[in-house]
Amino acid sequence: MTKDKGKEKTPSIEYESLTSTRLQELVDEDIRNVASVLGLESPIGSILLRYFRWNKDLLLERFMDDPTTVLRNVGEPEHITSESSGEPNGRPNKRARFDTPSDFVCAICCDDQPESIFKLRCAHAFCEPCWQIYITSKIKDEGQCLFNCMQDECKTIVDDPSVQKLVDTSAYDRFVRLLLVIVTFSHEPFASRYRELVTQSYVSAHPEMRFCPHPSCNETVSCPSGKGSVLLTEVPTVRCGHGHVFCFGCGLDSNHRPLICKLTTVWLKSAREDAGTAQWIKANTRSCPKCENSIEKAGGCNRILCRHCNFQFCWLCRKNWDIHGYNNEICNTWKEPEPDEIKTEAKQNLEKWLFYFDRFNNHELSARLDQELCERTEEKMVNVQENSNLSWIEAKFVQNAVDELTACRLTLKWSYAMAYFLAAGNQKEMFEDIQADLEKAVEALSQLLEESIEESTIKTLRQRMMDKTVYVQGRHEILLRDTAEGLAEGRWEWNVLLE
Repeated sequence: MTKDKGKEKTPSIEYESLTSTRLQELVDEDIRNVASVLGLESPIGSILLRYFRWNKDLLLERFMDDPTTVLRNVGEPEHITSESSGEPNGRPNKRARFDTPSDFVCAICCDDQPESIFKLRCAHAFCEPCWQIYITSKIKDEGQCLFNCMQDECKTIVDDPSVQKLVDTSAYDRFVRLLLVIVTFSHEPFASRYRELVTQSYVSAHPEMRFCPHPSCNETVSCPSGKGSVLLTEVPTVRCGHGHVFCFGCGLDSNHRPLICKLTTVWLKSAREDAGTAQWIKANTRSCPKCENSIEKAGGCNRILCRHCNFQFCWLCRKNWDIHGYNNEICNTWKEPEPDEIKTEAKQNLEKWLFYFDRFNNHELSARLDQELCERTEEKMVNVQENSNLSWIEAKFVQNAVDELTACRLTLKWSYAMAYFLAAGNQKEMFEDIQADLEKAVEALSQLLEESIEESTIKTLRQRMMDKTVYVQGRHEILLRDTAEGLAEGRWEWNVLLE
């Protein structure tokens, strides 16, 4: 990975994607620097940094004031035994492994004739299999990278070289065979897991860093400006080196622009609570307004044709499509109901919530259906390409349109969540106008996807779809830019209190 790969700059957001190798280099660099300044070996520097949660300034300040107290607090023994080759206090024991004395009995398993024993810097010794079981349990089962000696009340921390020595396979395999367990253990998973835990502690201690939340991704993103009060004025959307987009502020593995992180959390909590109710079912199914036949949406377009009575209507508001169409009355705006003494405030709030949740959920569903439609047409596109003059690149116009639709629907669904929290007024009305423009363009492009692909009309359809895709991209940019500027300027007023 090159130095600049994964590095991007968006308005007021600078970040860098770090590979696992680069992250490990940063960890090792901090350890070496601290150890050099304090005059200690790297393993002890690593222990001190983890003990102080990687706060180098605090560690250096405390150590310069009273090094003896600092070393005592982290369990460093005040006197090293002769096996340490006379190393100064606070340095790791390099020859901790030694032959078994005739009078040795392991305090853990009571074995008086172990093949080998291991003595930590504190001079506490146990047989190697017991050490290995203890360490692998700490690493694998408890997920710890900072743990003490096995001796009761001993505060000495097991250093990195000792961990590396004790996860050697030979003694551990002998222990397994004694237990008659037919399993092969390798030291590498435990060693790599230990290193992973160390880097996790490093990242968790640095607020400007966050692991990519996508499964199996090992990238880390550094974004110094994506934290604190800035999250009320921008949405720090980042992209890791593997191309995964996520929000650095809240860690959501998706792009939730234009809604800020705090309100995104509130929205998702309400959506989870509502997901198992009849309202969620209502968001996924409709009854034909003419014949009341139950209908499930099968495509991204909101124009629905009832197969039972051939009535066409809008999926969202269920109005006659011949009158509704794609016009200025597109149903993206919540209209406050007339005062009704019979309706309680709770019922009105529920209706408002369902209005916005329905549209939020609809765009998520439509994005998935548009992608499925594209996949169904791929085979047909191959056949058309073979019988036409279109190149492979030219034949990708359908997938390009779907990619843009997916991005726009992601923005639109979160724009409805944002609209739910916006206070009524001119700013909200202007926002909904921009939202409606994008939505109309998206629905028109989605409708083009449902047209049949024929050899005789493929070039005309390609040009129309390409033109509409470019137009949709422009409307998408306008919505994102306007909402981002509104956040930065403090233009948006919310109907909830942001603490």
